[in-house]
Amino acid sequence: MDRTLKGLLAGIIGAIPMNIINFIFYGLKLTEIRFIDWASIIMTGSLPNDLNSIIYSLFVQIIWSGALGIGLAYSISLINSKGYLIKAIIYSFMVGFTFRGIVVLYQVPELYKISAQTSELNFIPAMVWGLTAAYMLRKLDRFRQVH
Repeated sequence: MDRTLKGLLAGIIGAIPMNIINFIFYGLKLTEIRFIDWASIIMTGSLPNDLNSIIYSLFVQIIWSGALGIGLAYSISLINSKGYLIKAIIYSFMVGFTFRGIVVLYQVPELYKISAQTSELNFIPAMVWGLTAAYMLRKLDRFRQVH
């Protein structure tokens, strides 16, 4: 398996716990938006309002997470693989900070005016994504060495 596929797979696997945590925060009314809301607004211009749009938005968000995993895989391999967990956290923070900055800069409806609590809590599942994706990259690299 090449670096691109490993990154894609690691990013997709990382999206699972990330979305679970994000859904829990949203369900407990700790946050105002979900990551699937971002995907839905970018893809359709509106929030997901029925089961079909929720499933579609979740699918898009998971594939996007896979694409970010490709970026993480190449970033880690370019620098070196030592300290990969901290590098993954930094990568996750930089990606989240960049996306948040773009949303605020362009005042994307439904996304740019959120509470500080939502903004702060959304970084937790993003960091979990980074840790999970980096861990999976490490496992996939070691799997190749063993087999």
